[in-house]
Amino acid sequence: MWRNRLSALLLALATLVPSHARADIFMSADFALSAGEDPGTYELTAAVPETLAHSDGITLPDGCRQTGMTRQSAAGRAHFAYTFACDRALGGRDVVQTPWKVDGGRFLSSVGGVAVDRSLAANAGGIAVPVGDTAGSTRPLFQLAREFVAQGVWHIWTGWDHLAFVLCLTLLARGRGLLWLVSAFTLGHSISLAVAFFDLVRVPIPPVEAAIALSIAFMAREAPLVARGVQRFASDRQLIVVSLFGLLHGLGFASALGELGVRPGERIAGLVFFNIGVELGQLVFVGAIVAMLAGLRAVRIEAPARVAALYAVGAVGCFWMVERLAGFAIA
Repeated sequence: MWRNRLSALLLALATLVPSHARADIFMSADFALSAGEDPGTYELTAAVPETLAHSDGITLPDGCRQTGMTRQSAAGRAHFAYTFACDRALGGRDVVQTPWKVDGGRFLSSVGGVAVDRSLAANAGGIAVPVGDTAGSTRPLFQLAREFVAQGVWHIWTGWDHLAFVLCLTLLARGRGLLWLVSAFTLGHSISLAVAFFDLVRVPIPPVEAAIALSIAFMAREAPLVARGVQRFASDRQLIVVSLFGLLHGLGFASALGELGVRPGERIAGLVFFNIGVELGQLVFVGAIVAMLAGLRAVRIEAPARVAALYAVGAVGCFWMVERLAGFAIA
């Protein structure tokens, strides 16, 4: 009886998750630097999600002062324009610290006469925009690896629908079976990530997101059937299904990577390191869930916890699917 109560409690707690919690929405910002009419003057524009936008000030490099600021809103994004003047030329280490808690960003500049297009990683305060990077020079491989691996890890950890799908895999199989399922998922989304990133295939994102939510609900239904013996764990069948669903999730990853600034000469390296980051984040999550299940098994409540988690994940997947279909229909 107490196990059934535990299952009901866990399920109830899961329903308390805010309905507007992010699923696979990568909160990105776009920054652009342009030279002003007078020498030593500049304009920095920033477009950030409206839900994260606030008017806290930016921090300029030493020797620079802000001369103006405007804000407008359009299509769910806040557009800021800051003008500032510096009593010296901007150097390679000069940055503008912004206050918005986004997941990543993109920076464009042509101040130095050469187009600069690069990705930006978030820090504890927000994003530091490298306004002194005006030469468009090639970044070292180590810097690329650090930035894109971090972006990949951060994306999988903030992509609730990807985590929900991997959670279903972890609750569906154990040991070697789990290893094969996770590998199949990895193979699927790695292929579609590469294909979509290089524009070999273009698919509208809204229906892809709805299909991703459907994949969560499907796997959440599959796991309890196998656990109760109603359906046999058929490795070949599950591997094929998980691989196909992995193709869908890879399209979601590609949309996030496409929102980051990747220079033409860095596209292959950016793709590889971003994918490595996704896999590292995924492995850490799987390891944490396996360890948690081992702890629940030690106190003999693993079975009800699995059931409660699967019902909760399945309900959330169905909700996301309906929500996304409704949004797609309205659009």
